[in-house]
Amino acid sequence: SDIIEKELYAFKTKGGDQVALRPELTSSVARAYVQHGMTILPQPVKLFTIGPSYRYDLPQDGRYREFYQAEFDMFGEEDPILDAQVMQIAYRVLKSIGIKDIVFHVNSIGTAESRKEYLKLLKAYFRSKKSKLPSPYKEMIETHPLRIFDAKDDKCMQVCAGAPQMIDHLDKESRSHFKDLLEYLDELDVPYMIDPQLVRGLEYYTRTVFEVYVGNDEERHMSLGGGGRFDNLVEQFGGEPTPAIGFAFGLDRLVVEMKRVKAKKYHAPQPRVFLAQLGNLAKKKSLNLFAEIEQAGILVAESFGRGTLKTQLRHASKLGVELTLIIGQQEALDETVIVKNMITGAQETVPQKKVVNFVKKSLKEATKLVKTK
Repeated sequence: SDIIEKELYAFKTKGGDQVALRPELTSSVARAYVQHGMTILPQPVKLFTIGPSYRYDLPQDGRYREFYQAEFDMFGEEDPILDAQVMQIAYRVLKSIGIKDIVFHVNSIGTAESRKEYLKLLKAYFRSKKSKLPSPYKEMIETHPLRIFDAKDDKCMQVCAGAPQMIDHLDKESRSHFKDLLEYLDELDVPYMIDPQLVRGLEYYTRTVFEVYVGNDEERHMSLGGGGRFDNLVEQFGGEPTPAIGFAFGLDRLVVEMKRVKAKKYHAPQPRVFLAQLGNLAKKKSLNLFAEIEQAGILVAESFGRGTLKTQLRHASKLGVELTLIIGQQEALDETVIVKNMITGAQETVPQKKVVNFVKKSLKEATKLVKTK
């Protein structure tokens, strides 16, 4: 694509090797999927990655030559329900941090095979309008005609408005795939609009493409990320034909929007229980109890490597837990646990078999007490 031709940072090292800085994450993830044998795993394989990318682009607000992306991809399934699920995940992430006025621009660009006839029509159309296109876009007619749709130039936009639309020239399977996707989005209440001129910048995309926009006016209409299907990319890295779908957020732009809307700060979940132990036998008993408490869905902290009980209780106090469970040598022999309320200081000895239910009940009562205050 023209991103590779014009925006790639490519250079020779002192050792004479030709190298480049990655312009995006998807290709690296697809290569890793092949290289690490993930094709033998139960499909779909779901992967998340985050990191910097580099493009020789025109810097602007929230868009830099070094930029960070967070990406989520699914490999091994072509059902459009996964396309909808990916978009729902993106939607939920944005809503969870307080971002509003979200809308997905959605399109289908079909398969590489079905695009061949459409590209002939598109090139013929742009050739007939060549005199109305600015110089940089005239050069794209024969090489990257779809990229002309990305132009923000008024003259280009007027020409593009009358161009043939890919959505009207889809093959039967792609048309059915897109129809099913839109029905899933309706079911999920994900806000979207069909954008027949949306093509995305990288040429590995097939069928579904989308971008996530925020704002409903000209000044605030900003893309926070996007994605689509890349059903042929794994094969290009030597793997078997593998359908795939994914999306990425531009984190720099996301931060700009989060600051604008004063988005919710992330607060890591805090443990409500601390497990303290003293002595080798107590440590052994504590390991099982720790696992049981975690399996009950209770966030628990511990300090297995620390020595004295005093040190462990000080650590529990700093964490702000509500309960500390104490197992000493005697408790280990008796199969009991001392439960200390860190707020009132009250202590109670509970049989180890009953301690998980006792803790759940105590935390529930503490939550009710907080709500009534």
